[in-house]
Amino acid sequence: MRRRDVLVGAGRGVLGLALIAATAGTAAACGSSDEPEVDPLQKPQEMAESDAELARAAATGAPPALVPALTQIAAERAQHARALAEEIARTAGRAAPTTTTTATPTTTTPGEGATPAPPPTVAQVADALRASAEAATDAAAGLAGYRAGLLASVAAACTASLTVTLPSPKAAS
Repeated sequence: MRRRDVLVGAGRGVLGLALIAATAGTAAACGSSDEPEVDPLQKPQEMAESDAELARAAATGAPPALVPALTQIAAERAQHARALAEEIARTAGRAAPTTTTTATPTTTTPGEGATPAPPPTVAQVADALRASAEAATDAAAGLAGYRAGLLASVAAACTASLTVTLPSPKAAS
């Protein structure tokens, strides 16, 4: 084998590798979307905001003995929403939100003959807490470090609110 053949063969190999690398980079860029990935903490954060509103609304129609428990649950879930929003912002490199955006109930006058919707029940709050605990647990399983611990704490707090703060169905009847 001549020296020239070895050098030409090596040059072709290098060019071939460069071509493969360039093609792979272009193919990867073609397959990517411009939409950012959804943070795994986003769904638990939205659920926390929703649960806080649900508990506040349920407190308006609950028996007086349950109002403090529902108010406490609403405050805890609002704090969860803030903590999760701050972590989402920190990870994204944004400034932490100074307040969370929660839906404020709008007052509408029902039409002639229409009755306003009844407030949510304690059972609906319990179902929401159960779903939130499950969602936070599922999301925590795929994470590590602080973010996993944060979601695990949220799941534990939801479970504690469900099993300790709210009365059991047998006790409520």
